Amino acid sequence: MRLYKIQYMEALGNNFIVIDSITQDFIFSLVSEEIIPILRSKEGFQRLAGRDTDFLEFDQIIVIEAPEKDIADFSVKIFNQDGSEAKNCVNGMRCVARYLSDRKISIGDTVKLLIGANQVTVKKSKNDYIVENMFSLSPSEIGLNENEQVFEIEFDNKKVPCFAVSIGNPHAVIFNDELGLDVQKFGTFLQESNSFKNGVNVGFIEIKSANEINLRVFERGVGETQACGSGACAAAVACAVQKELAQELKINFHQGQVLTKVDLSDSKVLLQGSAEYRKEDVVINLQA
Repeated sequence: MRLYKIQYMEALGNNFIVIDSITQDFIFSLVSEEIIPILRSKEGFQRLAGRDTDFLEFDQIIVIEAPEKDIADFSVKIFNQDGSEAKNCVNGMRCVARYLSDRKISIGDTVKLLIGANQVTVKKSKNDYIVENMFSLSPSEIGLNENEQVFEIEFDNKKVPCFAVSIGNPHAVIFNDELGLDVQKFGTFLQESNSFKNGVNVGFIEIKSANEINLRVFERGVGETQACGSGACAAAVACAVQKELAQELKINFHQGQVLTKVDLSDSKVLLQGSAEYRKEDVVINLQA
Protein backbone atom coordinates (compact mmCIF):
# COMPACT_ATOMS: atom_id res chain seq x y z
CA MET A 1 0.00 0.00 0.00
CA ARG A 2 1.36 3.42 -0.99
CA LEU A 3 -0.33 6.20 0.95
CA TYR A 4 0.52 9.83 0.21
CA LYS A 5 -0.80 13.16 1.47
CA ILE A 6 -1.57 15.78 -1.16
CA GLN A 7 -2.57 19.43 -0.77
CA TYR A 8 -5.21 21.17 -2.86
CA MET A 9 -4.20 24.83 -3.14
CA GLU A 10 -5.19 27.81 -5.25
CA ALA A 11 -3.98 31.23 -6.30
CA LEU A 12 -6.60 33.49 -7.88
CA GLY A 13 -8.64 30.54 -9.12
CA ASN A 14 -5.56 28.73 -10.48
CA ASN A 15 -5.87 25.29 -8.84
CA PHE A 16 -2.99 23.00 -7.90
CA ILE A 17 -2.26 19.67 -6.31
CA VAL A 18 0.93 20.08 -4.26
CA ILE A 19 2.85 16.92 -3.36
CA ASP A 20 5.66 16.98 -0.79
CA SER A 21 8.33 14.38 -1.61
CA ILE A 22 10.65 15.69 1.11
CA THR A 23 8.74 14.42 4.15
CA GLN A 24 7.26 11.43 2.30
CA ASP A 25 8.91 8.98 -0.08
CA PHE A 26 7.12 9.98 -3.27
CA ILE A 27 8.43 9.05 -6.73
CA PHE A 28 7.69 11.98 -9.03
CA SER A 29 7.59 9.80 -12.15
CA LEU A 30 4.31 8.42 -10.80
CA VAL A 31 2.70 11.77 -11.56
CA SER A 32 2.39 11.51 -15.31
CA GLU A 33 2.26 7.69 -15.36
CA GLU A 34 -0.41 7.11 -12.74
CA ILE A 35 -1.82 10.11 -10.93
CA ILE A 36 -2.85 12.62 -13.61
CA PRO A 37 -5.12 10.34 -15.67
CA ILE A 38 -6.82 9.08 -12.51
CA LEU A 39 -7.18 12.33 -10.55
CA ARG A 40 -8.76 14.15 -13.51
CA SER A 41 -11.96 12.12 -13.14
CA LYS A 42 -14.28 12.06 -10.13
CA GLU A 43 -14.51 8.27 -10.22
CA GLY A 44 -10.73 7.84 -10.38
CA PHE A 45 -10.09 10.40 -7.64
CA GLN A 46 -12.58 8.81 -5.24
CA ARG A 47 -11.09 5.40 -5.95
CA LEU A 48 -7.76 6.71 -4.60
CA ALA A 49 -9.01 9.04 -1.87
CA GLY A 50 -12.26 7.40 -0.77
CA ARG A 51 -15.88 7.75 -1.80
CA ASP A 52 -16.59 10.33 0.90
CA THR A 53 -13.84 12.71 -0.28
CA ASP A 54 -15.03 15.70 -2.32
CA PHE A 55 -13.71 15.76 -5.87
CA LEU A 56 -11.69 18.87 -6.74
CA GLU A 57 -10.45 19.85 -10.19
CA PHE A 58 -6.89 21.10 -10.76
CA ASP A 59 -4.81 22.86 -13.41
CA GLN A 60 -1.38 21.44 -12.54
CA ILE A 61 0.38 19.05 -10.17
CA ILE A 62 3.46 20.36 -8.34
CA VAL A 63 6.03 18.07 -6.71
CA ILE A 64 8.47 19.54 -4.14
CA GLU A 65 11.85 17.80 -3.88
CA ALA A 66 15.20 18.21 -2.16
CA PRO A 67 17.44 20.56 -4.16
CA GLU A 68 19.31 19.09 -7.11
CA LYS A 69 21.90 21.89 -6.90
CA ASP A 70 23.16 24.05 -4.03
CA ILE A 71 21.93 27.26 -5.70
CA ALA A 72 18.39 26.69 -4.39
CA ASP A 73 16.62 25.55 -1.22
CA PHE A 74 14.25 23.17 -3.03
CA SER A 75 13.64 21.76 -6.48
CA VAL A 76 10.17 21.78 -7.99
CA LYS A 77 8.59 19.83 -10.83
CA ILE A 78 5.37 21.05 -12.44
CA PHE A 79 3.08 18.82 -14.53
CA ASN A 80 0.27 19.95 -16.81
CA GLN A 81 -2.96 18.01 -17.20
CA ASP A 82 -1.68 16.38 -20.39
CA GLY A 83 1.37 15.03 -18.52
CA SER A 84 3.85 17.49 -20.04
CA GLU A 85 6.29 19.23 -17.69
CA ALA A 86 6.02 23.01 -17.31
CA LYS A 87 9.09 25.24 -16.97
CA ASN A 88 7.57 27.77 -14.59
CA CYS A 89 4.37 28.61 -12.71
CA VAL A 90 4.44 31.81 -10.67
CA ASN A 91 1.05 31.22 -9.02
CA GLY A 92 2.09 27.70 -8.13
CA MET A 93 5.36 28.89 -6.59
CA ARG A 94 3.42 31.11 -4.19
CA CYS A 95 1.49 28.01 -3.09
CA VAL A 96 4.74 26.06 -2.67
CA ALA A 97 6.26 28.85 -0.56
CA ARG A 98 3.20 29.00 1.68
CA TYR A 99 3.14 25.22 2.19
CA LEU A 100 6.87 25.09 3.03
CA SER A 101 6.46 27.97 5.48
CA ASP A 102 3.30 26.62 7.13
CA ARG A 103 4.83 23.18 7.66
CA LYS A 104 8.11 24.68 8.94
CA ILE A 105 10.03 22.87 6.20
CA SER A 106 11.46 26.22 5.13
CA ILE A 107 12.77 28.65 7.75
CA GLY A 108 12.55 32.41 7.20
CA ASP A 109 10.54 34.63 4.88
CA THR A 110 12.52 33.87 1.69
CA VAL A 111 12.82 30.61 -0.24
CA LYS A 112 14.76 29.88 -3.45
CA LEU A 113 13.14 27.36 -5.79
CA LEU A 114 14.68 25.63 -8.81
CA ILE A 115 12.38 24.59 -11.69
CA GLY A 116 14.62 22.82 -14.17
CA ALA A 117 17.22 25.46 -15.02
CA ASN A 118 14.97 28.32 -13.92
CA GLN A 119 15.51 29.76 -10.42
CA VAL A 120 12.85 31.87 -8.70
CA THR A 121 12.87 33.57 -5.31
CA VAL A 122 9.69 33.87 -3.24
CA LYS A 123 9.37 36.26 -0.30
CA LYS A 124 6.57 36.40 2.24
CA SER A 125 4.98 39.84 2.64
CA LYS A 126 2.30 39.93 5.35
CA ASN A 127 -0.48 37.72 3.91
CA ASP A 128 0.90 37.69 0.36
CA TYR A 129 3.89 36.20 -1.43
CA ILE A 130 6.19 38.03 -3.86
CA VAL A 131 7.80 35.98 -6.65
CA GLU A 132 10.93 37.36 -8.31
CA ASN A 133 11.51 36.24 -11.91
CA MET A 134 14.05 37.03 -14.59
CA PHE A 135 12.75 37.64 -18.11
CA SER A 136 14.39 37.40 -21.52
CA LEU A 137 13.57 38.94 -24.90
CA SER A 138 16.10 36.76 -26.74
CA PRO A 139 14.37 34.74 -29.52
CA SER A 140 16.60 31.72 -28.81
CA GLU A 141 15.82 31.73 -25.07
CA ILE A 142 12.10 32.18 -25.77
CA GLY A 143 12.19 29.22 -28.15
CA LEU A 144 11.08 31.20 -31.19
CA ASN A 145 11.29 29.93 -34.73
CA GLU A 146 10.67 33.50 -35.85
CA ASN A 147 13.64 35.82 -36.46
CA GLU A 148 12.18 38.70 -34.45
CA GLN A 149 11.01 38.82 -30.84
CA VAL A 150 8.06 40.98 -31.95
CA PHE A 151 6.39 39.49 -35.02
CA GLU A 152 3.11 39.37 -36.92
CA ILE A 153 1.08 36.29 -37.74
CA GLU A 154 -1.99 36.11 -39.96
CA PHE A 155 -5.19 34.79 -38.42
CA ASP A 156 -8.79 35.06 -39.59
CA ASN A 157 -7.83 37.66 -42.24
CA LYS A 158 -6.06 39.82 -39.62
CA LYS A 159 -2.39 40.51 -39.03
CA VAL A 160 -1.88 39.90 -35.33
CA PRO A 161 1.19 41.50 -33.64
CA CYS A 162 2.74 39.17 -31.05
CA PHE A 163 5.16 40.23 -28.30
CA ALA A 164 7.25 37.21 -27.28
CA VAL A 165 9.00 36.95 -23.91
CA SER A 166 10.41 34.20 -21.70
CA ILE A 167 9.62 34.07 -17.97
CA GLY A 168 11.46 30.76 -17.75
CA ASN A 169 8.67 29.54 -20.07
CA PRO A 170 7.58 31.00 -23.44
CA HIS A 171 4.82 33.60 -23.72
CA ALA A 172 3.19 35.52 -26.56
CA VAL A 173 1.32 38.66 -25.51
CA ILE A 174 -1.50 40.13 -27.61
CA PHE A 175 -2.97 43.60 -27.09
CA ASN A 176 -6.54 42.55 -27.75
CA ASP A 177 -8.45 45.83 -27.25
CA GLU A 178 -8.97 46.46 -30.96
CA LEU A 179 -8.41 42.97 -32.38
CA GLY A 180 -11.17 41.27 -30.38
CA LEU A 181 -9.65 37.81 -30.86
CA ASP A 182 -11.36 34.72 -29.48
CA VAL A 183 -9.09 33.42 -26.69
CA GLN A 184 -9.75 29.73 -27.31
CA LYS A 185 -9.48 29.89 -31.10
CA PHE A 186 -6.40 32.09 -31.36
CA GLY A 187 -4.71 30.43 -28.37
CA THR A 188 -5.12 27.02 -30.03
CA PHE A 189 -3.99 28.41 -33.40
CA LEU A 190 -0.76 29.96 -32.08
CA GLN A 191 -0.07 26.91 -29.92
CA GLU A 192 -0.27 24.69 -32.98
CA SER A 193 1.64 27.04 -35.30
CA ASN A 194 5.35 26.59 -35.96
CA SER A 195 6.23 30.02 -34.52
CA PHE A 196 7.45 28.45 -31.25
CA LYS A 197 9.60 25.34 -30.93
CA ASN A 198 7.85 23.90 -27.87
CA GLY A 199 4.46 25.61 -27.83
CA VAL A 200 3.56 28.85 -26.05
CA ASN A 201 1.35 30.45 -23.42
CA VAL A 202 -0.78 33.20 -24.95
CA GLY A 203 -1.87 36.31 -23.02
CA PHE A 204 -4.70 38.61 -24.13
CA ILE A 205 -4.53 42.15 -22.72
CA GLU A 206 -7.23 44.78 -22.37
CA ILE A 207 -5.73 48.10 -21.19
CA LYS A 208 -7.86 49.90 -18.59
CA SER A 209 -5.45 52.71 -17.65
CA ALA A 210 -1.74 53.52 -17.48
CA ASN A 211 -1.38 51.31 -14.41
CA GLU A 212 -4.12 48.66 -14.77
CA ILE A 213 -5.01 45.94 -17.30
CA ASN A 214 -7.35 42.98 -17.65
CA LEU A 215 -5.71 39.70 -18.68
CA ARG A 216 -6.81 36.31 -19.97
CA VAL A 217 -4.28 33.52 -20.57
CA PHE A 218 -4.40 30.40 -22.75
CA GLU A 219 -1.82 28.03 -21.23
CA ARG A 220 -0.03 25.34 -23.21
CA GLY A 221 -1.01 21.86 -22.07
CA VAL A 222 -4.06 23.22 -20.22
CA GLY A 223 -6.12 25.77 -22.22
CA GLU A 224 -7.57 28.96 -20.76
CA THR A 225 -7.18 29.12 -16.98
CA GLN A 226 -8.64 31.41 -14.33
CA ALA A 227 -5.24 33.02 -13.76
CA CYS A 228 -1.58 32.65 -14.75
CA GLY A 229 1.25 34.18 -12.75
CA SER A 230 3.97 33.88 -15.39
CA GLY A 231 1.41 35.21 -17.90
CA ALA A 232 0.93 38.26 -15.67
CA CYS A 233 4.70 38.78 -15.58
CA ALA A 234 4.89 38.49 -19.38
CA ALA A 235 2.02 40.96 -19.79
CA ALA A 236 3.70 43.43 -17.43
CA VAL A 237 6.93 43.30 -19.46
CA ALA A 238 5.02 43.76 -22.73
CA CYS A 239 3.13 46.75 -21.34
CA ALA A 240 6.33 48.39 -20.07
CA VAL A 241 8.29 47.80 -23.30
CA GLN A 242 5.67 48.28 -26.01
CA LYS A 243 3.09 50.62 -24.49
CA GLU A 244 5.28 52.45 -21.93
CA LEU A 245 2.69 51.85 -19.22
CA ALA A 246 3.59 52.14 -15.55
CA GLN A 247 6.26 49.69 -14.44
CA GLU A 248 4.10 48.97 -11.37
CA LEU A 249 0.90 47.44 -12.71
CA LYS A 250 -2.40 46.07 -11.40
CA ILE A 251 -3.45 42.99 -13.37
CA ASN A 252 -7.02 41.70 -13.14
CA PHE A 253 -8.00 38.08 -13.75
CA HIS A 254 -11.42 36.41 -13.59
CA GLN A 255 -11.25 35.98 -9.82
CA GLY A 256 -8.88 38.59 -8.47
CA GLN A 257 -5.88 40.84 -8.90
CA VAL A 258 -2.09 40.66 -8.69
CA LEU A 259 0.50 43.42 -8.53
CA THR A 260 3.58 43.42 -10.74
CA LYS A 261 6.72 45.52 -10.89
CA VAL A 262 9.09 45.48 -13.88
CA ASP A 263 12.78 46.43 -13.73
CA LEU A 264 13.83 46.77 -17.37
CA SER A 265 17.47 47.53 -16.52
CA ASP A 266 17.91 44.22 -14.64
CA SER A 267 15.47 42.15 -16.77
CA LYS A 268 13.52 41.39 -13.61
CA VAL A 269 9.80 41.24 -12.85
CA LEU A 270 8.13 40.85 -9.44
CA LEU A 271 4.62 39.54 -8.83
CA GLN A 272 2.70 39.85 -5.55
CA GLY A 273 -0.41 37.84 -4.73
CA SER A 274 -2.09 35.41 -2.36
CA ALA A 275 -1.93 31.63 -1.95
CA GLU A 276 -4.69 29.62 -0.24
CA TYR A 277 -5.61 26.07 0.72
CA ARG A 278 -8.71 24.45 -0.75
CA LYS A 279 -8.26 21.16 1.11
CA GLU A 280 -5.33 19.99 3.23
CA ASP A 281 -3.77 16.56 3.70
CA VAL A 282 -5.97 14.52 1.37
CA VAL A 283 -4.72 10.91 1.61
CA ILE A 284 -4.52 8.92 -1.63
CA ASN A 285 -3.72 5.24 -2.03
CA LEU A 286 -1.87 4.54 -5.27
CA GLN A 287 -2.54 0.82 -4.98
CA ALA A 288 -6.27 1.31 -4.47
